[in-house]
Amino acid sequence: MNWRTILCGVLVSSVVLSSCDKEEDDPQQQDFDKGALLVNLSGNIILPSLNQFSSALNDLNDEVAQLSQNTTAQDLQNVRDSWKSAYLTWQTVKIFDFGPIRDNAFKGATATYPVDTSDIDANISSGSYTLGTAANADAIGLPSLDYLLYRASALDSIQSNPTCRSYIQDVVEKMVNETNTVISGWGTYESTFNASTGTSSTSGFSLFINEFNRDYELAKNAKVGIPLGKQSLDIQMPEFIEARYSGISFELLKESIVALQKVYNGNSFEGNTAGTGCDDYLLHVERSALDNTIDGNFTNIINKVDGFSTSYEVAMETNTTECNELYLMLQQQTVNIKTDMTSAFGVLITYQDNDGD
Repeated sequence: MNWRTILCGVLVSSVVLSSCDKEEDDPQQQDFDKGALLVNLSGNIILPSLNQFSSALNDLNDEVAQLSQNTTAQDLQNVRDSWKSAYLTWQTVKIFDFGPIRDNAFKGATATYPVDTSDIDANISSGSYTLGTAANADAIGLPSLDYLLYRASALDSIQSNPTCRSYIQDVVEKMVNETNTVISGWGTYESTFNASTGTSSTSGFSLFINEFNRDYELAKNAKVGIPLGKQSLDIQMPEFIEARYSGISFELLKESIVALQKVYNGNSFEGNTAGTGCDDYLLHVERSALDNTIDGNFTNIINKVDGFSTSYEVAMETNTTECNELYLMLQQQTVNIKTDMTSAFGVLITYQDNDGD
């Protein structure tokens, strides 16, 4: 099976514009203040998460610069710690693949996995590369650093090869610059987004609901299902595990689900301050049972992830039953948010997936 084909199926965004967008017919849908939801989302969640990611990348950049001067095991560990912090913070950013994030292809450039280690090694070997080309889409970003910082020969390669150190620094600086571009773009886009409260496929509200669902499905499929074999006749494919070299896949999954639950409830990532969210909209249209189900399922999934004490790769080998139970829990939540919630909001799902839910 061609891994590039699978990767395109789960990580490349493909938005299909619908010619029959559903209008807001329900008076309860019309009465709800979606503007308040979008204002809370942009001002208290999206921009703060982008700023926090920028700060984490700047810290990582500083540690990488230090690594270029002193390449001890402790210096490498400092870089690893900063990388992990940035990768965990990224889980709060990747939900919002619309507006400046989509316009700048930021999601794919930051976290496309699995990486092509042959491309990375070839770039370092030649010493000549352009990281922004399509050919290097799977040789950059946070996942490329998972390989470069955690492979068996990581410390020796960094100590002995100046080009390896330069490549790491170039990868990080690319992310720093692109994050700054996205933040600047959101400064202009924020007011447009806040005012775009309709349910047409191009409205800010519809884009948010679609990307919320798509990000959840990527957590279900790319982080869990594909490695577990859910799209390959139950043949496990560990080469598709996110952050396979560092073994932090479960931590990334948990942070991703925690972030989605907070966004659903309109809670800020910093301080968990409550604001207007999807839960309030469901309560407004008298769907309290659905709200309780969605929120409760998020909590149950997080608790399930917490129950694993090994890396995902080890868990797939030694505890397949529990991994299958985790996937089933993720699968069951899909219907609640992708079918029931979006229907209550009068929003059409316009992106394509390939697993039939």
